[in-house]
Amino acid sequence: MFRKQLIDLLLDKPMTLARIALEVHQSHQDTEVDLEHLFRSLKHTGYQAVIQPAQCRKCGFQFNPGKLHKPSKCPECHGTWIFEPLIGIKAVQPPFQPEPAGAAVGTPAAE
Repeated sequence: MFRKQLIDLLLDKPMTLARIALEVHQSHQDTEVDLEHLFRSLKHTGYQAVIQPAQCRKCGFQFNPGKLHKPSKCPECHGTWIFEPLIGIKAVQPPFQPEPAGAAVGTPAAE
């Protein structure tokens, strides 16, 4: 799967890494590598990665938002009952683009 197709899959629809891997028919590791590369390249687009970090269901400890996979154990209470991180993409307003020189402003287009 092309990494750009991941944008369409995750746009305003957060999913876990396991669900994304299932949708794209790849291993968890390959999907995680593709997502990390995609997130680095999103800086140059009108999109932004949104990651809701993993959280312990027992004590509420929140893990590092940079980790895309589910941790095995909570460092605080040592519990294994953990919410997986949710990974999504949202559209952001593109940076201001000035009009090219010589473009008529406010002139209706000829039909």
